[in-house]
Amino acid sequence: MPRPYFRHFKLFSVKVLVAIFEELYPLSGGGSPRISNIIRAFGRQGHEVIVAGGISGSDEEAMEYLGCSQLVRLKAVSRLDPAKMKKYLIAHPINIFCLIRAIRRYRPDLVVAHNTIVGYGALWGRRLSRKKPRLVLNLTDVLFEYLDDYSSGGWLSLVQKFGRKMERAAIKGADRIITISRAMKEIVAGYGAAPERIGIVCDGVDLSIFKQYDSRDLREKFAPGKETILVFQGVIDPQDGPELLVAAAQSILKRHPATAVWIIGDGTAVPPLKRMVRETGLSDAFYFSGWLSQAEVARRMSAGDIGLVILPDIVSARGRVTLKEFEYWACGLSVIAPRLPALEEVIEEGKTGLFYRPGDADDLAAKVETLIADPARSRELAAAGAALVEESYRWQDLADQFVELSQSENPVKSPAVAK
Repeated sequence: MPRPYFRHFKLFSVKVLVAIFEELYPLSGGGSPRISNIIRAFGRQGHEVIVAGGISGSDEEAMEYLGCSQLVRLKAVSRLDPAKMKKYLIAHPINIFCLIRAIRRYRPDLVVAHNTIVGYGALWGRRLSRKKPRLVLNLTDVLFEYLDDYSSGGWLSLVQKFGRKMERAAIKGADRIITISRAMKEIVAGYGAAPERIGIVCDGVDLSIFKQYDSRDLREKFAPGKETILVFQGVIDPQDGPELLVAAAQSILKRHPATAVWIIGDGTAVPPLKRMVRETGLSDAFYFSGWLSQAEVARRMSAGDIGLVILPDIVSARGRVTLKEFEYWACGLSVIAPRLPALEEVIEEGKTGLFYRPGDADDLAAKVETLIADPARSRELAAAGAALVEESYRWQDLADQFVELSQSENPVKSPAVAK
């Protein structure tokens, strides 16, 4: 039920606690770009912002970057750690306890929780606090669908069973849910949330970081003599099925040997991916950059031609927008992505990108070869994508929309995703 003191929420400065159980500073991809922009948007509107998240470096640096008044350090697990699933079992309970304590100590008017585990902790914080804050769940993923893709013992099925209960509790208990796509809104509604409580604010891109650089030096250094560079970037995890790229590359390189494949980033799937590349005899065509800062990722991507999004056709992927296509466009690359519902909301076939059938390496290869054979068309798609992010997917504008939805008590009217 809406709380009376929020009726004129937008007229007053309020205390907001924003929480994320990931490394928030420095930015590490995932939810950190979205949450950091939301934090700054609340600050720009004059609200007092307390931040709970994983921080590397000094409090002063993080607070200056985020523009917050207080900082609560949480235990962060590296997204690149092969043992991260087991470490989450230790880190998340500790962070839930710290979040409950922060809610009781700071007594915020509003809690913004990034994804459902944080939302579950915020629910307990509200129950155990005298002041009952409004809870806004920033939901970009359904987390416990992923666990089927990690090999482990029977303990994982127990975690998944309990995790799904936490997920449903957070979704049902939030006052407002703000998610990233119409497709994800439908998924969330299936978890028991009333549609009128679910708003949509898409992901976006920071155009001060992701932009077109003159990266001819990188192209000459890492892909000498190559005519086309394919780019796949981000945290590379097994649930995304990145081995599809290796399978497609075998076909592409037979017909277009002057093609390079750059894997920019790192993740638990990279070691087996490297083995596949060696075993298929493609080592000369592949380049693995390792983990880089966001600015350096943008420089590497600017040296490429075609950006690839690799996702399987599973529940958790159907609602995901990902940051990749926005960052590819901003850096001047054309985009090829799987035909999945959320991606269809932001990519227009033949105008800003091409689609392949999810999980179909031959179809992915065929779409790549289409653009290799027609570089002028590839540049047209890239230019249209760059114009689209400039117009509709700037983080600052999207974060302001998020704050507005967080403040509103009115039912959500199912806003269209920008396209």
